Amino acid sequence: MGSTQTTDVLVIGAGPAGCMAGATLVKEGFSVLCLERSYFPRHVIGESLLPRANELLQHVGLLEPVDERQFMPKHGALFLRGTERERFCFAEALKGDFPSSYQVPRADFDQTLALATQTMGVDLRFGHTVTSVAFEEEKAIVEVEEQASQQSFSVYARFVLDCSGYGRVLPRLLGLEQPSSLPPRLACFSQWEGDQRPEGSEEGDIWVCVHPVNGWIWHIPFSNGRTSVGAVCDPEHWGSYEGSPEQKLRRYLLEEPNTRERLEGAESVWSAREIRGYSTKVTQWYGERWALAGNAGDFLDPVFSSGVTLALETAHRAATLAGQVLHGDPVDWERDYKQVIAKATEVFRAFVTSWYSRELESIFFSEFKLPRMKRRITSILGGYVLREDNPLTASPSHSLHQLYSFLPAS
Repeated sequence: MGSTQTTDVLVIGAGPAGCMAGATLVKEGFSVLCLERSYFPRHVIGESLLPRANELLQHVGLLEPVDERQFMPKHGALFLRGTERERFCFAEALKGDFPSSYQVPRADFDQTLALATQTMGVDLRFGHTVTSVAFEEEKAIVEVEEQASQQSFSVYARFVLDCSGYGRVLPRLLGLEQPSSLPPRLACFSQWEGDQRPEGSEEGDIWVCVHPVNGWIWHIPFSNGRTSVGAVCDPEHWGSYEGSPEQKLRRYLLEEPNTRERLEGAESVWSAREIRGYSTKVTQWYGERWALAGNAGDFLDPVFSSGVTLALETAHRAATLAGQVLHGDPVDWERDYKQVIAKATEVFRAFVTSWYSRELESIFFSEFKLPRMKRRITSILGGYVLREDNPLTASPSHSLHQLYSFLPAS
């Protein structure tokens, strides 16, 4: 029979959401055991942070170690369609928004956060897999396998926070998964060296290039000289290309003129990787003594780099509410958590849906945007989807469609 360990909170997953949850809780004086299935450093996508992410990291003391890594500063997002360009500068968003963020190789970024949370007092262990979970009146009983020794042990926790990302531990174990309402899409990506970057403060901008036939392309430059380049399109269109993922990606990228010019003379430094059907959804975000955060719940689409920001936002909020539960304070999870998550997701979902319908694309490249409207859009692109003083967050789908309908006919 395996051993038994106890903790106030068990956090599943040591990515950005798990580290945010752990840092939030240890600052409140709780014991936190964080179990991560992988060994770090490991590579995942989600490399372009938003200014709201920096603000959240600062709030729990995690921004300073990130600053010290000297990642590529990101001051804006540049959208390109043929010869058309529209830049959204974060410093020109709504008053009070953070003016910049970072482009981060995730292996380095996640390792930085993990080491910082360990220093804060989180008991973080790699190579541990959660195999089952049961909830009793006073505690959760979680069965864990240590991969190195193949030994199992039990964890008694007063609360469980699932921050396992695509591992989606509690959704799988509790039967919470459901199909996403977004159409399935495919992402294929690689890293390149020697691309022709802009100079000055725009070097770190993310580029979003509209493909002339189907989908779009991202360029995310890192301070180590590499650039993440990826394609997102319909699976049917991707299937029209022949060859390996590397050959398909190269052909797709070179069909877009801005990408072709930027990558002239550059070399791919590792093999292309594909992700299919990445959008996810769950039937329930919380229960008695447990909650989900980040991609363990919903994931939308990479086009506006919302993944890490929503992971940090939900993890910080869930950890704060879990702390109140452990203090014996009443918590309205429906009002203070699920409805807030739903609102944040609704705003990003509206922008994603409008992007793929091409209405948002038309808004972005229109010459008729008022300066105040561009500031409001920039704030959303910076991750500030919960600002009540931004009219775009009140009814985002209706607002975007209305903006589109006001554009002069082309």
